[in-house]
Amino acid sequence: MIVISSALVLAQQSGDVDGDLPAVGWRNVVTAGSIVADTQEANFPASNLANPATHLEWRAADDSEQYLTVTTNETDDIDYVGIAKHNFGSAEIPVSVEAYDGANWNEIVEEVMLADDGPVILRFEAQSIGQLRIRLQAGSDNPRAAVVYVGKLLDLERKVYVGHTPLPDGIEAEIANGRSESGNFLGRIVLGEWRASPVPLSLISPAWFREHMRPFLKAANETPFFFAWRPASYPYETGYAWFTGSVPKPAPAGPSNLIAMDWQLSGIV
Repeated sequence: MIVISSALVLAQQSGDVDGDLPAVGWRNVVTAGSIVADTQEANFPASNLANPATHLEWRAADDSEQYLTVTTNETDDIDYVGIAKHNFGSAEIPVSVEAYDGANWNEIVEEVMLADDGPVILRFEAQSIGQLRIRLQAGSDNPRAAVVYVGKLLDLERKVYVGHTPLPDGIEAEIANGRSESGNFLGRIVLGEWRASPVPLSLISPAWFREHMRPFLKAANETPFFFAWRPASYPYETGYAWFTGSVPKPAPAGPSNLIAMDWQLSGIV
């Protein structure tokens, strides 16, 4: 799911921002030493949130209101928070984002109840932020999460129109089908399940690729990223993803000689 602050929604409605360009959350200023939580269980510290692996979690020690605070040490603009493998939807935990201006905490993403526990991007107006915090109000269970990214989103140069299956719908499974000697159906066992999604990209200008895409592909060789393929029209089809093999190899395509490539993604939803 992608949640867009009201200020950005107004900008999109006025035509100042194209809300349907694919958004990639790969830049991340969160480190084990820069993120702290109000409370944490002994074996599930807030420092786990800086690890891109989703099997390591932060877990709050109780179900009271919690803050996850990130000191960015950055002067460059920041415009998103990404959270993966959380329970904020099922535990009915209202989520919002606040920034510190040196004197006060100001809300930059309004309170929202998430539709589910899938990866979420909380997007706001790009700005220089020294400290940022995620506010988690009291819900029905102790909040927990595995990954937090804070940084500047990469909006791709072109939209994705056809040939893309969003991650939530790209269900892949390893199946064992039971069948008797006479051909009767005896049952179906799912041995493993994951998500896969192709993303066809084309008409990318070489200059844009060199400045924006090349650094991303270099980082994505090792690190997962958040991906919203069409944020305004498909806000719920958001994932936390990685390339299934080597990073895609760009190639000029005729007759325009602009760059094209196909992404093959796996991820969680």
